[in-house]
Amino acid sequence: MFWKVFRLAPFSVAVYPFLAPIAMLATLLAWALSPLIATISMITGKNEVGGPLAYLYTHDASLDGGIEQKHDGYDPNAKGFKLWCQRVCWICRNPASRFDAYVLGYPSEGSTLIFASGEPYPPIHYWSVIELKNGRRIFGYRHQGRWFGWKHEAIAGRYLLKAKPF
Repeated sequence: MFWKVFRLAPFSVAVYPFLAPIAMLATLLAWALSPLIATISMITGKNEVGGPLAYLYTHDASLDGGIEQKHDGYDPNAKGFKLWCQRVCWICRNPASRFDAYVLGYPSEGSTLIFASGEPYPPIHYWSVIELKNGRRIFGYRHQGRWFGWKHEAIAGRYLLKAKPF
């Protein structure tokens, strides 16, 4: 299956090994700076932070995304230290996805899925190739909880580079 994907999207397969370590470093940076980002949000009274630190959390929700999306364990009435902890957890749950979407990712508008193999959910083995509006092709592979390439589903209008091998 790899060789078929390689023939369909050779450029993205070739550059992915160079981009994946950058994404992994951004993830590590997000985890390390999550207490600082949460602290800044608590001090400013906002559930967002600006500037470069914004790239270290998700692009489709605020730092209160766990509450907004009604995920188990996120208390909508949390204040103080508990709210700070929830924000740290949210950053760690979605580390650097804004970076992966806007710096290493692509817009989804006008794209077409041109190849898919396997079942996307549950993700045992799932390969995909997407042709973007500009003609460039990107690949994605998901095996259980590990991701390689670009996510096959757009989130907030973007295909994120995925480099979560662990």
